[in-house]
Amino acid sequence: MKDRLDEFVNNNQEDMVQLLCRLIGANTENPPGNEIAAANIVKEYFEDCGIEYKIFEKEKDRTNIIGYIGNGKPEIVVACHLDVVPAGSGWDTDPFIAEVKDGRVYGRGANDNKGQMASMMILAKFLKENEGIFKGRFILAGVADEEKGSALGAEYLVEDGLLHADYAIIPDVSHNMQMIDVSEKGALFLEIVSHGKQAHGSTPEKGVNAIWNMFELLEKIKNIKFARMSHPLHSPPTFNLGIISGGAASNIVPGECRAKLDIRYLPGDTAENVLKSIDDAVKEVEAANATAKFEVKVDSSLPPSEVPVDNPLVSSILKHAEAALSAKPEVKGMAGATVNKQLIVKGITSVGFGPGDTGEAHIANESTDIKELADFAKIIGHVAFDLTNSG
Repeated sequence: MKDRLDEFVNNNQEDMVQLLCRLIGANTENPPGNEIAAANIVKEYFEDCGIEYKIFEKEKDRTNIIGYIGNGKPEIVVACHLDVVPAGSGWDTDPFIAEVKDGRVYGRGANDNKGQMASMMILAKFLKENEGIFKGRFILAGVADEEKGSALGAEYLVEDGLLHADYAIIPDVSHNMQMIDVSEKGALFLEIVSHGKQAHGSTPEKGVNAIWNMFELLEKIKNIKFARMSHPLHSPPTFNLGIISGGAASNIVPGECRAKLDIRYLPGDTAENVLKSIDDAVKEVEAANATAKFEVKVDSSLPPSEVPVDNPLVSSILKHAEAALSAKPEVKGMAGATVNKQLIVKGITSVGFGPGDTGEAHIANESTDIKELADFAKIIGHVAFDLTNSG
């Protein structure tokens, strides 16, 4: 089966490239999304291959399409997203007219995440043609809204029970298939408001300077100790002060100041712990400074996630990636967030693993390596057969 799969992917590499070019040509910039444009290409392909599929939309034209091959166990899902970030400026060519050059495909979404989708569509065709000997179930999901938080995509599908599996692979990690993401930090985004009292700049004693009071609080927050300060797969937890704004003019005492924080904390810690530490800092500053008054708002909160590093999915990816690439991927944790989180919360063993250069996503002249996409199809195909003990 291994040789048959590898030969099939090699023989269908040109079809894979053409699929990717068509997907790039479907403009799915998010916002507004319009993932239906790419989903229609996937739908047509599934129908040509005889692959069963379902379409789900939480909002009109924010389309998720899921294809199903086989009816056995385990169920293995690969979820690729159909939306892309806005093209922006600086392109040498039209970002939505794909260009194939020197073994690479150029265009918005080539690396993030339409190349991976095209690769998996070729694998889906092979599995369908060999469905009689594939004992598990392979699920290929083209999902919406990943670039804006997945509320209309993976999060919606999982929360509504529309997407479920035993194992999941999220090919949105890149690293040229040299990394397997098994753990992600929690991500807590906060807005802190310092309330003061406006006055003339020449008589600051008549007002309350919200900015000075904010500085006091931020110094306290900067030195907070997290409940968990180390993890074998991660760098230490972090605070980032991303935005601070306040005041109307230099000769006016500012009556309000706002700060935006991005806090990344480790598996084993909780958002509740972090918020309590910040609340303690607020109370300490307010107790020492009678003019200080603060309000803390949670903009968004994503929990940390992790799966065992010795689970069968990781072991199989390690084995087949090393065989195909002559290099063993590293099993690591990430500070960023992927839809692994939503899947792991629902009890699905989910990891991040995929082709692509880490520096290619979200840039002008985005591109992906064709051979890597072919190798990815082979590796995931071997993993699928491996996990079902039918290969």
